[in-house]
Amino acid sequence: MATSPKDSPQPNTGPLEPGTVLQSRYQVRRLLGGGGMGMVYLANDQRLANRPCAIKEMVDHFIDQAQRIEANDYFAREADTLAQLKHQAIPAITDRFELANRHYLVMEYVEGRNLEEELAARGEPLPEGLVIDIARQLCDVLAYLHGLIPPIIYRDMKPSNVMLNSSGRVVLVDFGIARLFKAARKGTMIGTLGFAPPEQYQGMVDPRSDIYSLGATLHYVLTGRDPEKFPPFSFPPVRDLRPGVSGNLAGAIDAALSYEMDGRPGRIQEFRDMMLYGRGLDSARVSPTSGTGGLSQYQEQLEFADEPVTYREPRSGMRRTIGLVIFLVLLGGAAFGGTYLYSNPELQLRLGLKPLFDGLPWKHEELLAKARENPLEFSSLTLALSTREGNALAPPQAQFNDTDLTNARYLKWTATFKNLLAGLDGRDDKIEARFYDPNGLQIASSNTDLYVGPAQKTADFSGVALMPTMTDKPPGTYKVALYSGDNMLSQESFIVNQDLSAKNAAAASAAAAAA
Repeated sequence: MATSPKDSPQPNTGPLEPGTVLQSRYQVRRLLGGGGMGMVYLANDQRLANRPCAIKEMVDHFIDQAQRIEANDYFAREADTLAQLKHQAIPAITDRFELANRHYLVMEYVEGRNLEEELAARGEPLPEGLVIDIARQLCDVLAYLHGLIPPIIYRDMKPSNVMLNSSGRVVLVDFGIARLFKAARKGTMIGTLGFAPPEQYQGMVDPRSDIYSLGATLHYVLTGRDPEKFPPFSFPPVRDLRPGVSGNLAGAIDAALSYEMDGRPGRIQEFRDMMLYGRGLDSARVSPTSGTGGLSQYQEQLEFADEPVTYREPRSGMRRTIGLVIFLVLLGGAAFGGTYLYSNPELQLRLGLKPLFDGLPWKHEELLAKARENPLEFSSLTLALSTREGNALAPPQAQFNDTDLTNARYLKWTATFKNLLAGLDGRDDKIEARFYDPNGLQIASSNTDLYVGPAQKTADFSGVALMPTMTDKPPGTYKVALYSGDNMLSQESFIVNQDLSAKNAAAASAAAAAA
């Protein structure tokens, strides 16, 4: 592993390399993971006995300066808010800094396995006693967060965000999407499909939203049923899947998973008392057939939404139609009709069945495989004169003077793509921009790496290309082509004009010197 007493220079794309030293202090050891909100690295604090720490990195890909300033301000506020949290189940924040359009949060490193990994390692659901102990600790940390003024709603409770160390201590990680809760304000959908409650898709949350996600997490680790592989909000009662579970634990989880917010325990302390002592179970409104009620409440198009999503309940006649169609399909008595319905998304949408079909495990895998073939759909491309570091010298342009290009030498390209894997999967992407002159000769190129998370509807890639001396190149229409591997995603044109005034001035100066 390479070491250096100084900050290691890094390009503004891709994960940090092992051995990179940040702030002349933190030496990166390896990448721990990544998501829509950024990368997380294991590092050593060289100033404090080489103590291990976790560093969360968020890369600035904003084009608009106002958006960049807003994001920077949010990062600073988030870091300062998290640094004030004091609880044994929350990693301590020890430092924050910015470097080359990257923002870093340094925090306590938690060694252990998350609940998703614990399930995989055991190969079976967790023992009931362990689940109760985990639930008790999570209730404690949520009570602390909800009790702050203003309250903090975590909004992304799921097995992969709950760490369990060797001594059984639970730690809630990845506070990157926690927000200070303001009751009168709506926000964008943030969370994980299968674990996020219905109201969160409408941009509305309160403490009962965290109770739902906690219930979904406990349901998963107790029964082994992964909610991401089934239709949203369709949790069977716990004892249908694991009959031996105690009535208090099963009843509390079922109540937490009520589709309607009013059907859940009102506070996390009420959920805890219900789980441990059975208090309030008699009055809990739990569906006799499902932890969250019937399929009739599914929205037609479930997605991560920037605008509130309206849930529409089918009319009674439509519900009978849906029931008949499902009955025929399941019996196999209408093979042709079932096949036609399965392969016809428009009909599924009209019947209100599309979320149900899309949520089927094999259908999910089918959608995932299709999206992975071409995960990015080109939307737009801009070009601007820039410095080597990528700082724009002028607004984006569609045509340039050869003199300006020769003087600047660098073009910054910024491309926006629709993320066709949104809501399905995250992955690393590499985009290369290749520049061609009017004769089709490649004259420059640059590439960039970016992790695109499943919650991102769009992805912005940018890079800086070193251009040749353009005064030696012919004026005319130049092209820039964007590639992902050998697959060309788009090709756009820009014009390079000959700067006659500059040439005439140079000729006049040369003539005067010769005279």
